[in-house]
Amino acid sequence: MRRVFCSDIPEAGEVAILEPREQEHLFKVLRARAGERFGLLDGKGVCAEGVVENGKILRVVSREVVPEPQVKLHLCCAMPKKQKLDQLLKQAAELGVWSIRPVRCVHSVAEGGGRERWEVLLREACKQSGNPFLPRIEPEEKLPAVLEKLEQENIKIYYGSVTVVEPGGRIAGDKAVLIGPEGGFAPEEIEMLEKKSAEPLNLGPYVLRLETAAVCALAVLRKLSVFMLTLLAVFVMTGCGDDCQELIDEGNELVESGDGNGAVIKFRMAIAENPENPNGYLALAKVCDEKLNEPVEALHAYEMYLKKIPQDEVEQRGIVEAAIKNIKDKLAGEWSDGSSTDSNAEVMELQHQVEVLQKELNKVKKQRDKMMADNNKLRSASKNGRR
Repeated sequence: MRRVFCSDIPEAGEVAILEPREQEHLFKVLRARAGERFGLLDGKGVCAEGVVENGKILRVVSREVVPEPQVKLHLCCAMPKKQKLDQLLKQAAELGVWSIRPVRCVHSVAEGGGRERWEVLLREACKQSGNPFLPRIEPEEKLPAVLEKLEQENIKIYYGSVTVVEPGGRIAGDKAVLIGPEGGFAPEEIEMLEKKSAEPLNLGPYVLRLETAAVCALAVLRKLSVFMLTLLAVFVMTGCGDDCQELIDEGNELVESGDGNGAVIKFRMAIAENPENPNGYLALAKVCDEKLNEPVEALHAYEMYLKKIPQDEVEQRGIVEAAIKNIKDKLAGEWSDGSSTDSNAEVMELQHQVEVLQKELNKVKKQRDKMMADNNKLRSASKNGRR
């Protein structure tokens, strides 16, 4: 679904008031027409769906508040050059970064600036990706000041490194990754990081460009955070019987209120609380299948449910197996578009179409090269004639 940014999303049934830039984008660029539906984001966790009405009006039809992430990621990096920075900002928003903190290092070359333009880029990335939280942009500061603030905010610090070290330290909590300039961190800066108990985050054996390192580090930390939170839930939490059922009950209440995303979080927590309780898997599967259109996670949860219930529960197993078959049939239909049940034939046909298109592309390239060569000859002849 295409989305627009609305800094103050009203309740369902009311008209959303858009900023002039967003109003123009919706009705002039996207050419929104009456009856079309669009998503709305406010960058603070509120998401909504609106329908276009006559008179260039966007009326809210549903609204939900997304809870803040349990673990927030912060990107602290030296500034790359403008074009590279544009791409980095967009990718950071797509990865769900909570804040972006420009850092002035010893070897820094480019300077920070253009904060209004940065926010425009971040908004566009949030609209494209569906990230409900607009990353916060901090003022540029020198490395010691940034480290001091991270320590005060109790944020665990990592920095990109080719050192083969598995990150450890505390399991839960917010995390920040520090990315140095193209010239890398100076020796005294590495020493400063180590004194602040910053941990090296291995991103492979090769030296990466600043923007590549930033995206890789964020992806690694996000995956690491999910894994560590699961471990924390399984091995640290206590009282897995009653607490697990309470989480499932809370999730079911969220489903009834229309907050499917919030329910998924509760069901995942219930599974982490007690991985042997089949009810958590079934609740997760149902909301992913029936409410959120997340077939892959629904399949996995349904299959885990079947592994956890006794074999003699024939009726319940039959219901779940039918649901699994239905999801697989839908996925197969999306792949083949209903035109063929033979996936191999479908793949071969697609490959054939690609080959045909490639041949046509090669022909166009040859024609273009010939035209350019002819134009060059004409220019040369014209120049010689003037002489």
